Amino acid sequence: MSRYRYSAVIILTLFLSSCSNFLTWHLDRGIHAASNTDSQELLTREPLASDSKNNALTNINLQIDIIYNKSINSGISGNSGYLHMKKINNILYVVDTEGMLSGVDSNNGKILWSVDTNTEISSGLSIINDSICLGSANAELLCYKLDSAESNKYTPLISSLSNLTSFSEYNPDVKIQLLTELASPIQSINNLLLLKLDNDDLYLIDPDNNDVIWKSESQNIPLRSKGASSPMIIDNNIIIARDNGSVASYNAVDGTLKWFTIISSRSGRNDLESQRDAEMDPIVSDKMLFYGHYQGELNALDISTGDIIWASPFSFINDVIINENSLYGSTSDNLIVSIDKASGFINWKDSVDDSILTEPFLIKDLLLVFSTTGKLYVYDKNEGNKIFEDNLDFDLHPQTSFILDKDKVYFFTADGDIVHLKITI
Repeated sequence: MSRYRYSAVIILTLFLSSCSNFLTWHLDRGIHAASNTDSQELLTREPLASDSKNNALTNINLQIDIIYNKSINSGISGNSGYLHMKKINNILYVVDTEGMLSGVDSNNGKILWSVDTNTEISSGLSIINDSICLGSANAELLCYKLDSAESNKYTPLISSLSNLTSFSEYNPDVKIQLLTELASPIQSINNLLLLKLDNDDLYLIDPDNNDVIWKSESQNIPLRSKGASSPMIIDNNIIIARDNGSVASYNAVDGTLKWFTIISSRSGRNDLESQRDAEMDPIVSDKMLFYGHYQGELNALDISTGDIIWASPFSFINDVIINENSLYGSTSDNLIVSIDKASGFINWKDSVDDSILTEPFLIKDLLLVFSTTGKLYVYDKNEGNKIFEDNLDFDLHPQTSFILDKDKVYFFTADGDIVHLKITI
């Protein structure tokens, strides 16, 4: 009898050990040991000879510190759009396509907590009213209260079956079934939620009772690839770009249409081929609205009337930025451009023989652009002289967004890493 009792103990021990290993894998899925960088990695390069007419050397000392490169989750896969990371105080909030939601210390890349939503995520993330909100591939809006998510502490080892139960049954605090998937992260107007759906419909809803305050329906055909452009809320108006080549302005209170402008003309043989893909987010400066469709061109519009001020023949799949009197962007055919804001004339441009480029960002007077293979290009923003280029070997999504805090840069990679760079000039 004693022999059987010992056998039972051994079997139970092996079972718990297997469960623990399974749970550890479940929590650490997507963790790539090779990408975990705790020590600072220093990159210092001599300036490159410029390509400007005077062929002068630009005397700028550029130092790039990789503070950390930590693998957090499984990253972005399938038909998911880019899953935006958010930073509040010293915490980075991030989710992967498989639904692993995490809070990460921005100072050192340490995972503070993780919860598994058990849902395929296709859009996000937004932080609204102390909740993290996501869009699922099942056309659901899911919101999780921050305080309840933070109580689920990340632990690398789990040895009790009760932890498995509590982890797998983590449910959203808000769950709303939608007609189609969300096309972009949701936004808030007071206590209401602004939603842009995959079919380009725009909704303002009350999350407390699911009431629709107002909606604006698109005429897009259902068979299409969704554009990831987010609506813009400005001066009690909502600006939205749609895949039919239009930009429109609505009153945020009642949804009344203020103006509607087609900026990218139909060009295909049928409705499907004529989809123009609204990818970049609208941007406003000095009462001018700037927007360009993927199968279109960059336009400046009067934000009050929607009248076109100028058009420039460049196509974008990610955001452009404005600094002083210039627009900066990376085009779909791998040009890095500076455009005069008032006239649309080209200040300078440079062609890059690389994979797709991300959106640019500025550190002081330097313009920085990554390729999706992780190559970094640095330019003097005023003259367009190339200062630096090097392959940092990151796997980036074409619509990677960058969080800037003075000389610090944070971003989320396609394979699930969070990277923190310090750029000193």
